[in-house]
Amino acid sequence: MTQGAAPAPTPAPVPAPDLGAALLPAPPGMRVAYGPESGPYGTLRATKAGLAAMRRSSPCATTPTIDAAAPEVRAAPAAVVAYTSAAGSVTQALVELPAAFPAELPDRCASYRAIVEGEQVTYTTRKVDLPPLGDQSRAYVTAVSGGGQSLEVGSVAVRRGRVVMSLLVIARKVRNAGLADQSRKAYERLELATRTPR
Repeated sequence: MTQGAAPAPTPAPVPAPDLGAALLPAPPGMRVAYGPESGPYGTLRATKAGLAAMRRSSPCATTPTIDAAAPEVRAAPAAVVAYTSAAGSVTQALVELPAAFPAELPDRCASYRAIVEGEQVTYTTRKVDLPPLGDQSRAYVTAVSGGGQSLEVGSVAVRRGRVVMSLLVIARKVRNAGLADQSRKAYERLELATRTPR
């Protein structure tokens, strides 16, 4: 009787870096909107503002990004920075989450409407196939229309070892190539900070 193959060895965990040092520097033509901030994820000003905005819209707004309402996420070490320009904004969060990764977008959230500050807003989300990054990665683009605005939000989540990176890119039009390039640059910075010396 042939014995089954031995299980593959479990990879060594990637060490959590100084999260602030692993944040993306300002992209060309953009300036700091806030941050960088470091500390428990739920205490950061950017996180609180995001949660307030989500409560004003829909439960679907919590996906596919990191769910800051979850107790284990609120207390997790994190760093956040946001950049802005006339063309849009880029927000990055790095959170040490050993056993969590943002869930797939539920079918009911692919297209929905919500009342935001008294205006009806429509959200339509599609999954985007970007080149894979890290141990896990996932990307979406959400078209937002109504309330006097028309824009797109690119959201990318990448896990490397114990760190989950969330990247939000807001622009009038989010192009897959641009989202992939911004994600790669942000991930390379994280990868450099978590590289184990030989």
